[in-house]
Amino acid sequence: MIFSQAKDSLRKRLLERRKRLSFEEVHRLSSAIQRRFLDIDLFVSAQRIALYASFQNEVLTDTIFSEAKKTCKEVFYPRVTRDNGAGLSFYRVDTLDELCPGSYTILEPPPDGIRVDPEDFDLIVVPGVGFDTAGGRLGYGKGYYDRILRCVRCPAVALAFDFQVLDEPIPLEDHDIRVDAIVTERRFLDNIS
Repeated sequence: MIFSQAKDSLRKRLLERRKRLSFEEVHRLSSAIQRRFLDIDLFVSAQRIALYASFQNEVLTDTIFSEAKKTCKEVFYPRVTRDNGAGLSFYRVDTLDELCPGSYTILEPPPDGIRVDPEDFDLIVVPGVGFDTAGGRLGYGKGYYDRILRCVRCPAVALAFDFQVLDEPIPLEDHDIRVDAIVTERRFLDNIS
């Protein structure tokens, strides 16, 4: 119970700070983060990449999508589902126009597209509310990505604004899964989990 309360308090604080970012600031910082991400070997060598559609001032991913498509990579986005027990299913997306509002008003691919098993990804890019320098991840509390990260064999990279990466440890529970790397506008943290 103490872990849960600590996570809720930290989540609320970080979400409030992210919410206060202006559109211009989100765009400027996201551009720097995406440029840094595009230069890392994990992206360069990957052929099958899972991305997320950002919402509520999350780090944007549109430039990553565009660059991935230019270099003939396959890109997949999650859709909240109830049929696989994990809560997320991933579908190939060829253009961002395919995405439409879904669960929690997050843009999702349609359910009639090409679905892929997360074990087939070369790289998964995950959102989050907060992280620590050891790869601890604080999500929104539903556990969707923790269940997926438990199944994947590929590296998991988080995109975050630098203020979301804390020096103190995120309070983790048994079901919480760490990420392998974090990219911010100021730094790239890898080999952390």
